[in-house]
Amino acid sequence: MKRKVRLSILLPAALSVYLVVMVVLGWDSFVAGATSPLLYFGGTVIVAGCIVLLHFHLKRNENKRHPRQ
Repeated sequence: MKRKVRLSILLPAALSVYLVVMVVLGWDSFVAGATSPLLYFGGTVIVAGCIVLLHFHLKRNENKRHPRQ
């Protein structure tokens, strides 16, 4: 049985990995004082929230297209 990869999981997972990489790369700038805590942590929280909202939006669209039988 072939299992279909769901976009509602794959896309937010890829964006989450990208966010983690960007947060790690920006840590030195934050520690050095070049980036404010509000910008660093606030931006991270906002982007993470958008990724969560994207997941639920894509999941809802998948359920509309392919209802469970």
